[in-house]
Amino acid sequence: MADENGQVETSTTAPNATVVTDQGSNGNSVDWVAGLQFEDNRTLVEAKQWKTADDAIRSYRELETHASKALKVPEADASADDWNAFYGKLGRPETPDKYELKLNTEAVPEGFPYDEKSAIEFRTWAHEAGLTPAQAQTLHDKFVGMQAGGFTAARDAMAKAEGDTHREIVMQWGDPDTDGYKQNLEYTSRAIGQLGLKDELTRLGALSADGAVLSPKIAFALSKVGKEMYGEDTTVLNAGGTISNPFSAEHENLTQQGQLVRDDPSKARSLIRAAGGNPADYGL
Repeated sequence: MADENGQVETSTTAPNATVVTDQGSNGNSVDWVAGLQFEDNRTLVEAKQWKTADDAIRSYRELETHASKALKVPEADASADDWNAFYGKLGRPETPDKYELKLNTEAVPEGFPYDEKSAIEFRTWAHEAGLTPAQAQTLHDKFVGMQAGGFTAARDAMAKAEGDTHREIVMQWGDPDTDGYKQNLEYTSRAIGQLGLKDELTRLGALSADGAVLSPKIAFALSKVGKEMYGEDTTVLNAGGTISNPFSAEHENLTQQGQLVRDDPSKARSLIRAAGGNPADYGL
């Protein structure tokens, strides 16, 4: 555009530029952004839409106020009281017993041995670490899940070992309902009882908690030992003529027990020990 003298005016402002002004003390408009040294500062002003310098200062004061109230991690040399105060603000309960840990029974296998004593210790550890209830529950669930996985794997391995052992034993002793199988099983049971091997075999994993032998080689060896060392103590016959022990859980017979205790105390003692019992419990 030309002025009154015919000279063409030139514009120094880009068509789309944003000019932020402030009112000076004399009431004149002042472009306060133009005085900023760095371009990124001018970009920030436009992004925040600060119309005046007062807007920017007010925003900074609000930020300072917010920062003063923000939660700060204690310094490395902070006292225990400082850390306790910090954990309390995070949401840690006052005492370990305030954690309400819950066991998800649907997430663990049947028969899983959940240890309440360990759970109590876990609460103490969680409190020492400053965990919130939600954090403690999450770690609890993860740890229990790991234990449950190990429990399932061990149970499956034992079931497989027991099944493999049974099949191999049947191949040598015959079917479980045959006299040969029952006699060898009785010999094995007597050897374990008389030699006091039950606890040790269980500890070594060769005997399950319910008394099943998990190694065919051990079963065959114990059967042989039982026959050679305690074969004379297996002369008690049941109605079908099969060797049995009236003191064992499998062949318990109170009438035969009474007769043996009365008529042949020595044999009764041997049979009681072979069955894993204590003769003193029968008055012997």
